[in-house]
Amino acid sequence: MKKIYRAVLLLLNMQSMSMYAAQESLQNVENGRQAMIDNAVISFPYLTDGFDFLRTQNLVDTSFHDFLEQHVSHDEDGNEDMNFDQVIVDAEDILTKNMKDTFLTILNTALKESKKLDQFDDSLFLYVMEHKDTTMRDIVPLWLLEWNKIKYKDEQTLSLLYWATWHNNLEIVQMLINAHVNVNIKNNYGVTPLHIAAKNNSAIALMLINAGAIINIKDKFGCTPLHETTTPEIVSILIEKGADLNIQNKDGKTPLHEAIQYNDIKIARILIDAGADLNLKNDNGYTALHQAILYNDIEIAKMLIDAGADVNIQNEDGKTAEQITNTPEIKEIFARAREKQHEKMNA
Repeated sequence: MKKIYRAVLLLLNMQSMSMYAAQESLQNVENGRQAMIDNAVISFPYLTDGFDFLRTQNLVDTSFHDFLEQHVSHDEDGNEDMNFDQVIVDAEDILTKNMKDTFLTILNTALKESKKLDQFDDSLFLYVMEHKDTTMRDIVPLWLLEWNKIKYKDEQTLSLLYWATWHNNLEIVQMLINAHVNVNIKNNYGVTPLHIAAKNNSAIALMLINAGAIINIKDKFGCTPLHETTTPEIVSILIEKGADLNIQNKDGKTPLHEAIQYNDIKIARILIDAGADLNLKNDNGYTALHQAILYNDIEIAKMLIDAGADVNIQNEDGKTAEQITNTPEIKEIFARAREKQHEKMNA
């Protein structure tokens, strides 16, 4: 009888120890769960701050901490990690649902109406703008990359980076660059954002170049940004960054040919001083000097001759630059050039 009594006591003692161990295990799991929640509040500041802000806007009724308390759970086996990742995804979805559309809609409006971003006072938009480079630096670029997939369709297909560059919106261009969009994307005519910026916006041109824009990229017609620019400052920037001075488009024109065609004396001067080849021919056999004479660019013709342009090169019709003009003033330029050449030979 005593043996039976001792066996019962031993069994009861073992059951008690087992229950205690189970309770202790559950408590350890709960402690781990609480530690995970507390750590998440610190590790995901964009969610912590975002939920707090959304509460001030009456868009959510709980803090991020309480959201975790309500949703992080473990399974019957005590696996406290079971749904943590999914809860974080759900929290991000709440943030995205309440902020992304408003943020991107205002960016769209800014582009379409050519407005600066500081002209908008929507509280959600201002919050994202304030935190896009700090606590929200990981999530906002994802929104921007998604937004950049949108195509504006008119006569041609334009990327948002192209569109932002076209409207000279430095802020949006910088945001898209920071989100690592493709800065060399082309429209239907092969034109890149740098082709557009090169026309008249040195700040955006520099931003694009520093972000990896290809300096000598060609459009459908073989033109590079240096062919397209109409601003001396941008010409200097492109040259400094390694632009090819002598690259030819599909018509055989160099950037110097283009500058002369539009009688841009300042740009022609920069290209000449930078060492552009003065004697390259276009598809009609025209050198820069032929081009200057053709467009009656007297000052540029003088610059070219003074810089050493070959006056004897013939075009496809077998004519020199002098032979394609009847203008007395230009005839005089060539006469003086011959005199100088004669003086040098006799010196």
